[in-house]
Amino acid sequence: MEPTYFYFFVLPLGVLIVILVSLVLYLAGKKEESLYDKELKKLRVMLRSGTIDKETFERMRNRLKEELIFAEELERLYTLLADKKIDQDTYMQLRELLGKAFRQRVKGLIA
Repeated sequence: MEPTYFYFFVLPLGVLIVILVSLVLYLAGKKEESLYDKELKKLRVMLRSGTIDKETFERMRNRLKEELIFAEELERLYTLLADKKIDQDTYMQLRELLGKAFRQRVKGLIA
């Protein structure tokens, strides 16, 4: 093997592999932020800047938690429908009941 092969072929390939491996490790270590976390960060920034007061922050944070719970429950219902464990009518009835319960909890948070 001639030294020119090493400098023009093997060394650039080694550098490229090191760059690609480091990129993969960086992207694997980076966790994806959920919508709840993003919204909570926005609320914290608004609280620190004085746009909203502490009581409003807590109320909005609790509302966000309720919305997250509602979305998870709705997803579970849809999974049951997709797996054909419940029929369409039962799905619609349960979704309606879930929506009513959610609205009542939100009214309780606002009041």
